[in-house]
Parts: sequence; C-alpha cells; structure tokens
Amino acid sequence: MVFPRDRSQPPRTVLLWKIGALGDVLMTTPLLRQLRAALPNSRIDYLTGNGCMAVLQGNPHIDQVLGFDESILYAGQVARAATLLPLLRGYDAIFVLDKHWIFSLLAWLARAPMRVGFSRRWHEGALHTHRVPYGALRHEIDYYLDLAAVLQLPVDRADTRLQLPVGEPFSLPEPYVVLVNSGGDNRNERSSVRRLPPPLFDELVASCSGRATLVFLGTQAESAQYERYASRTALNLCGRTSLRQAWTVLQRAQAVYTTDTGLMHMAAAVNANVTAIFGPTHPLRKCPPGARWVGRDEALYRPDYELFGRVPAARYFRTLRAEDILERAQPGPL
Repeated sequence: MVFPRDRSQPPRTVLLWKIGALGDVLMTTPLLRQLRAALPNSRIDYLTGNGCMAVLQGNPHIDQVLGFDESILYAGQVARAATLLPLLRGYDAIFVLDKHWIFSLLAWLARAPMRVGFSRRWHEGALHTHRVPYGALRHEIDYYLDLAAVLQLPVDRADTRLQLPVGEPFSLPEPYVVLVNSGGDNRNERSSVRRLPPPLFDELVASCSGRATLVFLGTQAESAQYERYASRTALNLCGRTSLRQAWTVLQRAQAVYTTDTGLMHMAAAVNANVTAIFGPTHPLRKCPPGARWVGRDEALYRPDYELFGRVPAARYFRTLRAEDILERAQPGPL
C-alpha cells in the first residue's frame, strides 16, 4: 500500500469530497463501502453539497457527513471558494471525486498530504498526488473504485451495489408503477435532452394505464408536466415526498420506468425491477447495477456531454417506442 507520511501506516483521517448530484453521489457508495473495509480503523468523512447530504446521512460507513453551499462552485463565486478550506483541512487523504481543476486546487491549498483524484485533462489532475485517467467509456462506479486501486488498496469489482439509508414511511395503495421523465435540469444544466418527448411519454403512460396505479415522482418544479395525467388511478407525487419517502415509494413499486436522473439510481438501490431509458447518456457509463436499460441512440452518442457537460443539439428517442421499453422490462409484472 502507498500512504502519506509513514508509509507502513494507513491514513488516520480520510475525506471523500463531491459536490453532487444525487445520482452521482450515490454511485460513490461502493467506493465508500470498500474504503471502510480496507481502512477499518480510519476516520472516514464525506463532504458534499447541502442538497445531497440526505443520500449519505445514516450510511454506516461514514463517520460524519459534512455539507457546504454548493452554489459557491456552481455559480462560479470564486471569492467564496476559500471558505471551503477549513472543511478540507486536517485530513491525511482527500479523495477528490469531481474532475474540474478548482477541486484539485482547493485540496492542494488545504495541504492534504495525499490527494487522490481524476485526470480528465492534464491540468485538472496535475495537483493530485495520485491520479486516475478519466475519459474512456467505462462505468462511473469502476472509475471511483480505480481511486482505491491506485493506492493499492484491495478492490472488489463485483461489489457495485448502490447504498441508500433507510427510507421513511409513505402510504400508497398497491400495486403501483412509478414513472419518471426527468434529468438534465439542475444547478449546472438547464435542458430537457434526457427526457422522453411528450408523445412518447404519453404512449408509455397509456400502455401502463389499467395494469396498476401509476405514480409520478419528481420535484415540485416538475409537477406541472404530470398534472394532465392525474386521475383516480394516476397519482402525481412530485414535490409531495421527502427524499427518504421517495425511496420508500420506489422500493415498494411493482416496476419503475425512468430516464437518466437521480431517481433512476435511487430506484435501482432499493428495487430489482427498474428499467432505465437512455438517450444522450450511455448506459455503459451510467446504468445503475441491477437495472435493465433500453436505448436506440448509440449512433448519436457524443462523450463530450458526459465528460464536459456540453449539451448536444441532436434529438434523441426518435426511434424508440413504448413497446420497446415494456419489452425490455420483461420478465416482470408488466
């Protein structure tokens, strides 16, 4: 093993640092679990944006979850970035889980002896003491596990299970099916490129209707797009559940159909019957373990969207039909 200071001793204090988003933070939980197994006597903390703390609070492999105002970095408020330094200081090792150079710079300014992170472009990983090349089409979870491997820590590539804390009760009549048409609308992006076009989503809703109660999940801001489907057998729960309640709704669903969004990863963490629908993002990079996936746009795939956040101009899902999604979901209740 390669460690700072006394090389025969593991780091006494470790910090994992990731700004968000919810699904991305959730994909770091296999790394977190394996770090705890490899470093049972070390303190392991996790620093993330305030909006993502809920997916980590209660995780048994974390000693403390720390939050910060993520708008400092999303909004480019460089003058406030220095306020993060006290949160980063005092650790033997920092796992920098974001790729932008500002994260590696702040970890360096915090004077952490070991700074483990990605090298997406040469200048973005230059300040890390240990770096993993990032870019080739591989699953995000594998990249995160590479960060442990580069330290010569034991890594189990088969252990990719996503891990959520215990959910909170939320009463719904069963059976029901959850539908999610979201993604691409967050602090760092405002696009609908990951969402199914309205005619296709209408077709999917119609195909699922009558087989079970339909439940739509999402944020309050997304509620309006589902209102036209609301009925006695179609419930619009957008903005009406906490995150922990949403996990319970997802866990008890007969089936979940979802585009690439945070709820996709949450669903796969608690439910074995998830069908993920992919357009501009690639399932080999983002499909959560255990979920089935469907997509027809591999010819339109452009890695710059996932690597650098450059929203593509192409139109996706044009050749996909509801029957393709439902067929891919088999075997299952629907």
